[in-house]
Amino acid sequence: MRTILTRQFKLGPQNDKTTIPLKFELTGSVGLLIEFVYGPQNVELARAKQLIAAELLSANQSATVQNVKQYLPLQNLVTISAAKDGRYLGNHHYKAPQQQILLSPAHSSLGYLKPAKISGKWQISMHQHCIASKLVMAKIIISELEEYDELSQY
Repeated sequence: MRTILTRQFKLGPQNDKTTIPLKFELTGSVGLLIEFVYGPQNVELARAKQLIAAELLSANQSATVQNVKQYLPLQNLVTISAAKDGRYLGNHHYKAPQQQILLSPAHSSLGYLKPAKISGKWQISMHQHCIASKLVMAKIIISELEEYDELSQY
């Protein structure tokens, strides 16, 4: 396995509902492994209550303690999508803040199509569906799997 890209991100509310594309090209690989982690998953309680109350009021609803409580916990959500040679391969809207995504002709993780081959132009995109915390840290490591790597361990 050879790491081809490592990126770290500091995200805030200004990154809510945005996408960060990561583009690269592969030759001679048998698979692609994406390791992804972000946090915190849950928005800080005081901030979450404040944001929920504001949303309720903007929708002309009562922001009582009980009404706010029903929307807790408020979660940040970041997902990963993949495309190869301009063809969309998928995005599993999986809420886990730590993920391993495998893409290969033999096997691909839940939510992703198997690419016919690994060689080609790739775009891995990080989608910030909800960034409600003042600071969310994210890290993505993209590695190519070579012939001798055991795909079944992922």
